[in-house]
Amino acid sequence: MNRFLFLKGRVFIIPVFVLFLTGGACFAKELITSARETEFLISAKASFEYYCSPCHGKNGDGRGTFYTIDLNPKPRNFTDAAYMATRPESDLIKSITNGTVSIGKSNLCPPWGNVFTENRIKELAGFIKGLSVEKTIKIAAAEKESVVEGGKTADLKTAFRWLFIAVITVALAGGAISEWKKLKSESV
Repeated sequence: MNRFLFLKGRVFIIPVFVLFLTGGACFAKELITSARETEFLISAKASFEYYCSPCHGKNGDGRGTFYTIDLNPKPRNFTDAAYMATRPESDLIKSITNGTVSIGKSNLCPPWGNVFTENRIKELAGFIKGLSVEKTIKIAAAEKESVVEGGKTADLKTAFRWLFIAVITVALAGGAISEWKKLKSESV
């Protein structure tokens, strides 16, 4: 009878163990899309920062964390407007989906077609194309700001010049008046 109680305890433990294992599988499936990963899949920018920025940098300038490693070739600078204007968006989509080797470039950038949906890949391509436009806009804004500051500097220089001319004019006029008074007093 004592032995029967021992087996009864084991029989109870086995279903609990099986339930624990199946529950663990459910949790493992949920871990694949954890809250952190879901956060990075919300937008193309967040996906770029999570998956692409280690090589390409957060700003897309090609100076990510792995830039210091002797990568040959170096990661692409997506902010180079001249280069990005020559690359069609279809090449970006193909290189993201199948890796850059699919468009005759380096084999260092892996294919992401199994990670992202087709729609997300198109969004990423658009985001990457926008990085060069964004840099161009920032450069134009900086140039405009420097022109405005240069204009302020020029206005200040002009004001000092006029002030100098006014001071010289007053000094010369004062000297001329004093000389005129001397001449007048001598003639009387």
